[in-house]
Formats: sequence, C-alpha cells, structure tokens
Amino acid sequence: MYFITQHLALVVLVAASGLMLIWPELQSLTGKQQTLSPLEATQLINQKHAVIFDLRREQDFHLGHLPNSRHVPPDEIQARSEDLSKYKSRPAILVITGQDAGKSVQALKTLGYQDVFVLRGGVPAWLEASLPINKTVSGQS
Repeated sequence: MYFITQHLALVVLVAASGLMLIWPELQSLTGKQQTLSPLEATQLINQKHAVIFDLRREQDFHLGHLPNSRHVPPDEIQARSEDLSKYKSRPAILVITGQDAGKSVQALKTLGYQDVFVLRGGVPAWLEASLPINKTVSGQS
C-alpha cells in the first residue's frame, strides 16, 4: 500500500496502459467491434472480395499499405459516402490505429455496410504474418 500511495502517478499510468491494451478485445467481445487476424482477413478478401479501407494518416498509408486498399481518412467517411456506398455489398476491413475504430465502424454501418471488421494489429501484424504491402509515391492513392 505504501508503494501505491507514494507512486500514484505510476500506478495510474500502468493501469491506463493495461486498459488500452485490452480495450480492442473488450469491444470485440461485446460485439461493438469485430476484429480479424491477418490470416482471417486474407481469407475474407479471397473468398468474399472484401474491400479494404485504410483509415490511417496519409503519410503512414504511403509508407506501406495492404494491396488494393483505399485510403480514407476517418473524418472523410461521410463526405465520401457516395463513393464508399458502391462497395457496401462486400465485407469491409478497416486498417486503423488508435481509438477511432468504433466511430469508423459505425459510420460505415450507417452507410449500409453489414459486415465491418478491424484488422487486429494493423499493418505491423500484417507484416509479421509475412504478407505483402504496397508503397505509394506521394501524390498517388
């Protein structure tokens, strides 16, 4: 107890870090957010022609992205609804970092998407599975 009272900031930091690590799993378990491993994602792409939306920052997208992915910043989903709606009959896989995944999943479901998944581990997990990435010359998408 002495340690906790003397190092409260450190204890809070550790607790917050732990919560951030398990947050995606908690959302997945509660049904708010479905996640896919890279292997599951490749199966969905190959079998059901899933569309991949990369919601990361533009510079991250250019450094490396999943083949055939479309770059869509999360704050542009509604503005690009006409373009994005043409894929709504296919499952969607989101590549995203941070805590914006839930909002982005909901935005796509509002556009009529039935099956929206988040790539668990993002591009690092994709690379760890030895799957290919594409790099884009700045100015292309």
